[in-house]
Parts: sequence; structure tokens; C-alpha cells
Amino acid sequence: MWLAVQLTGGDPLSVALVTSLQFLPMFLSAQGGKLGDRLNKRGLLIASQSLTAAGTLALGVLTWLGAANLFWVCVFAALLGIPAAVDAPTRLALPRELVVPELLASAIGINGIVFQTSRVVGPAIAGVLIASWGVSSGFFAAGVCGVLGLLALASVPKGTTSRGTVRSGESWREALQWIRADAGLVAPIVGGFVVGVCLANLQLALPLILTGIAGAGAASYGALVAMTGVGGAVGAAIGASFRGGAPMGRLHILLAGFALASALVSILPNVVTLAAGVVVAAVFMQAYNTTAISTLQASTPEGGHGRVMGIYVLSYFIWSGAGTPLFGLAASWIGPRAALGTSSALCLLAVTVLALRLRRSSSKSHSPDKGVALK
Repeated sequence: MWLAVQLTGGDPLSVALVTSLQFLPMFLSAQGGKLGDRLNKRGLLIASQSLTAAGTLALGVLTWLGAANLFWVCVFAALLGIPAAVDAPTRLALPRELVVPELLASAIGINGIVFQTSRVVGPAIAGVLIASWGVSSGFFAAGVCGVLGLLALASVPKGTTSRGTVRSGESWREALQWIRADAGLVAPIVGGFVVGVCLANLQLALPLILTGIAGAGAASYGALVAMTGVGGAVGAAIGASFRGGAPMGRLHILLAGFALASALVSILPNVVTLAAGVVVAAVFMQAYNTTAISTLQASTPEGGHGRVMGIYVLSYFIWSGAGTPLFGLAASWIGPRAALGTSSALCLLAVTVLALRLRRSSSKSHSPDKGVALK
């Protein structure tokens, strides 16, 4: 994204286009989740992350040679999104094969903490590298990290994860039927769409907001993304600590907190206050993700975790792939701050509607004989 900012002078529509192309292949994540249910997850992750590392290094070489332009950035953004559509649902479904059910929430939380902590270290280093030696050095460092990740995956014994039992004729549409029949599945996925909208707009707005702050540059952007990782790690730990209770109500509270924090970011005046706002927003965002994924994993029928995770990833990233150009257009008209504040308010309204719909369906499903209401 920062390369797109540099190449276009911070043009909102161009940066939004790169963001959209990066996530547009995530529309294939339902099919990617199906592959995760059919094939050995370890081998599938090695293949997808090999492609990611190779593509990242290739873009680094192109940038280093001075041949990178907006066209090539768009091409690589789209190409790198394809293995991500397989990697994301497969990786999210993997803990179910590695731990006993009682430890699943903790495993998902630890996975989130590690993932978010890497977002603290990586962007902070990248910001310094870009400011010192240019954008290509950031791509090279990311490619090397990808190779190290491959070595870690290769060290996992081959028998740790088993080949899936899903037959070729079984479709992700079967997972859609499970979701429609179970509020414990549908509510987290619909909420995931709202989180994805709010997060995509926040991530797109941040570099555009920085272009209007004197003295802010690549290092500042790296610091803000790192602060997202700090808040995300805290949020993952909070999500992993939840036990029992009413998960749907908890999810709506976390959704509302994220939308409010994103709205707050839109009015913060400088890099320091922006960093604080981003941390708070990321806490709510990742606490929601961890809680939602744990809820989905616990409610999904055996053998369908990859497909359900694929549908969750699709719901989460569908706006990043298709809607961010609309946000870029709005940002070019009214400015990134006003666009972020408006979209955050709309997300908060959506959370309110979801909560009211859930409460209404809960009261309708109440059975006097059983005395049980939908949580």
C-alpha cells in the first residue's frame, strides 16, 4: 500500500484499487476452504506460502530495478491474493486438528496472539527499512520471513495433520446449509462482514490521513500498523479468555466497540493520538475475531471446518475486494477522515440492527416447555 501511495502521490482511488485487487481473490476462499477439507493442511499451507514468498521477492526485485509502476503493483496484488485465499481458511481450521476440543479456544487465541505480534515487529522494521533504503528492502525482508515460515512448516511431522475426508462432490454450498440452519454459525459470519468493512476502510484511510500530517511518512505508517498488532495481540488474549456465557451478545458488544473506536480515529489530529486510537480499535477487532472463530469451530460439523472458515474469510474480506474503491471515491470527494467517520457510523448502525434482529429471533424461538432461548 505504501508503494502505491508513493507511486501515485497518495491518490485515494489508486490506493483503493490496489487494496481491492489484493483482496478480490479472497472471493475464492470458500473453494480454498474446501481444498483444506479435502487435502493435507500442512502440505497445502507449504504450497500456498511458497507462492506468497516467491511473489513477494519478485515484486521486491521489480521495485529495486525501478521498473515498478501502478500496473505491476496491481498485477502482483491480485496474484498474491490467490494463494492467500487458500492459506487463510486452511490456517484458521488447522487448530481443530492439533488440539483437543477443551483447548480449542486457547489454541485459537495463541494463534491470534502470535499472528498479531508479528504485525508489531514486521511493520516496525519495514518502516525503518523503507525510510532508510527504499520500498524494495521491505519486500526483500518480507520474502525472507516467508522462507523462514516455510522452514517452520516443513519441520512439522507429516503425520501431524491428516488428509481430509471430504469427497470431490461435496461442496462449500453444504456448509452454507449448515450456517443457515444454526444461529451459532450465521451470527459470527454476518458480524465478520461488518468487521471486515470497518477494518478495510480503516486500513485504507490510515496512509491517506498520514499524507495530510506534516512530517509523517513511511516510518509513521509502519508504526501505526505495528500498533494494530499491539492491540490485536491484546484482543486475541481477551478473546481466548472468554468462557461460557452468551457469545452472541458478547460479539455484538465487541463489534460496537470496534466501530466506535474507528470513528474516533477519524478525528484524532496527530500520529501519537492516531496510534493510541488504532490500538483500541485493534483490541476490539481481534477480540471479536478470536471469539467468532472459536464459536464457529465449536459449532461446525466434523469435516467441514475448512469450508466454514472459507465462508467466514469470504464474508470478512468481501468488502476489501469489492467495496474499497467506493471508499476511495468517497475519500477523494470528502477526504479520508470524513469518509472513515461516515463508514464507521454506518457500521455501528449495522451492529444495532443485527443485535435487534437477534433479540427478536431469540424471543420467537423461546420455548415455554423447554425454557430455553437462543443465545
